[in-house]
Amino acid sequence: MWSILARMRRLTLAVLLVLTGCSSSTTSGAGFTAVDLAAPEALATHGDLLVIGTRPSDHPELATRGKDGALSNVRLTPATPYGKEAHWYGITSDGTTITGVGGERGGAHGNVRWSAWTGDTSQIVEKPQGFSTFGGYGAGELLGVARTPQGPLIIGTWQSAKAGLDIAMWTYAADTWSRQPSAGTVLESSQELLRFPMAVAQHGDGVLVVGWQIAKGVVSAAVWQYDGRTWTTATLPDGDAALAARCWDGACHVVGRSKGKLAWWSGPDWKKLTTPDIPVGDDQDLAAPVPINGTPTLFVNHNGVQLVSEKDSRPADGPTGDVKAAEVAGGQVFVIAGDRLWRLT
Repeated sequence: MWSILARMRRLTLAVLLVLTGCSSSTTSGAGFTAVDLAAPEALATHGDLLVIGTRPSDHPELATRGKDGALSNVRLTPATPYGKEAHWYGITSDGTTITGVGGERGGAHGNVRWSAWTGDTSQIVEKPQGFSTFGGYGAGELLGVARTPQGPLIIGTWQSAKAGLDIAMWTYAADTWSRQPSAGTVLESSQELLRFPMAVAQHGDGVLVVGWQIAKGVVSAAVWQYDGRTWTTATLPDGDAALAARCWDGACHVVGRSKGKLAWWSGPDWKKLTTPDIPVGDDQDLAAPVPINGTPTLFVNHNGVQLVSEKDSRPADGPTGDVKAAEVAGGQVFVIAGDRLWRLT
């Protein structure tokens, strides 16, 4: 009799251990390793290399990381006083040429003084621009830079001839950035419709700009798409603001906010996906999603950094703080969280 009871107890214990193991595996965190690099601000891919824009003290720096983990510094050559102090607002590459946008506040009004950079993995040079190119009376902000087959584009805002600010696009040729007219396009604001871009992503032969707009007192998330020739726009269903985007394999993944919660849309048909219930504040930024093992995945700071997909979320083991950027380079996933760079292991 006692032997039977003992066997039953051992069987019950084994079942409990299996169940406990199954339960813990569904909530286990994704492991990360810190990359020994100070004050990262922006990420981009350059072939299989990861490009990292940093600002370790009072000046910008640029580094690359290979698939083997080797870090190399890229020589920066600033040409202006504000270029010597710039923070990185965005970096992009076509695999040959690296293009960057930097900025630092200064002057009597404390406006951002912009700097534009171009080069390769051996040297990045600041290309001085006329003050009125990015600054002056009608200046707005620069959001970032994206690469197209025709060359790099900078997306930002500029004073509208009708109301508020227009979405603005700058193109690059012969070391000079030139702002293209927004009037008469879907980038133009009016008294009936004000537009507010938040981020830009490369998409096909052009770019996708995401943000929000106000029409007759109604706020809605929106996207503006450039195919290399013309601009089109679409309103995202049940959304207050689109905050970040990334496109790959013919689809675009846009994340933002709806009624104080995380919202996720998939294009080109712009369907709103069902996602875990995660709060997103009015002043919170989001990093663009990245593909992880074929699954679109978002890194977001919610009771610690979480990896969020359409179906579930799980904690990131290591990263802490607000997520500033995420990138896939050389088959490896990287994220800037807080003031550190992390690699998914």
